[in-house]
Amino acid sequence: MQMWLKPELAKSIIEHARQTQPNECCGVIIGEGIRAEKIVTIPNVAADPKHRYHMDDKALLETIIQSQRQNLEVIGLYHSHPRTEPIPSQEDIRLATYPDMAYVIASLRGGEARLSAWSIKRDRVAPIELIVSVEKPAQEAVSLSNIQKRAIITSAIIAFIFLLVLSLSLLPPAPIIPIR
Repeated sequence: MQMWLKPELAKSIIEHARQTQPNECCGVIIGEGIRAEKIVTIPNVAADPKHRYHMDDKALLETIIQSQRQNLEVIGLYHSHPRTEPIPSQEDIRLATYPDMAYVIASLRGGEARLSAWSIKRDRVAPIELIVSVEKPAQEAVSLSNIQKRAIITSAIIAFIFLLVLSLSLLPPAPIIPIR
């Protein structure tokens, strides 16, 4: 899995993180497929914004509706780790409720800004290749849904059975073996 950010979008995320520190920032990544088109900042309304983030529900809903009106989709969520590495915390993993979403983390640890992207599905965390480039990636990764995978497997099984039946029907009849 991949996510493609143009440098100005990556810079927007990092600037948002710097502006809100020592608190965590959060926002939404709008785009199409793996390609990010724009960044929308969302207020962090967590009770303890220095150590957690919680996106304002009303602002998040408005952003989702607006992106759909523009024929785009929410392809990722981002937040910052002002003091730690750009790796999902146990709290981040526990609160990840969108399994097909990329989770981007901006780290400001030691003054150095770094971005990373993650897939979080049912407590399973896997890195996503984050491409920050003006140029479109050479090849966009295509990820099949479970339904598409099942359809391919079912089609292959049906094709195999069809070929087996066809092959057996084309065989000449067995020769008659005389019994002595």
